[in-house]
Amino acid sequence: MTRTTKGFTLLELAIVMAVIGMLLLVSGPSMSSLLQTLEYRETVRQLVSANQQARRTARATGDAIDVVIDAGQNRFVVTREAARVVAEDYTALAEGLDIEVVFAEEVSPGKGMAAIRYYPEGGASGGEVLIRRPSGGGVRLTVDWLIGDIQQEPL
Repeated sequence: MTRTTKGFTLLELAIVMAVIGMLLLVSGPSMSSLLQTLEYRETVRQLVSANQQARRTARATGDAIDVVIDAGQNRFVVTREAARVVAEDYTALAEGLDIEVVFAEEVSPGKGMAAIRYYPEGGASGGEVLIRRPSGGGVRLTVDWLIGDIQQEPL
């Protein structure tokens, strides 16, 4: 009489667990790098999209629209009235990124706040947003003052 067993032995399970552990150990740093890359790309996408939205809204409504960036807190808001913005209105950006803004001082809503204003005629106050990754590199978003166009180029 032959005896058939179903299942795995303890040794087989231990080997599988060891292989899985090694794979997780090796893939851990690359997963972290992948997460940082995704957060960086999402931040760039959010800021480009916010500027495009502000440009379209200004032309459609006939009102000046500001993209207010709080680089110290890594957050932004699109608004008609920058002076009335409260903390809950802001959209958070990825924490680990270094964000720097070159902007026209006269459209700034306050100390430490940067703003790029889009006008109904299609122009803008102009400016640059530099987004740097902790691992190096980054992107420069340039807003043309004459036509309000947004350009993106690597640093």
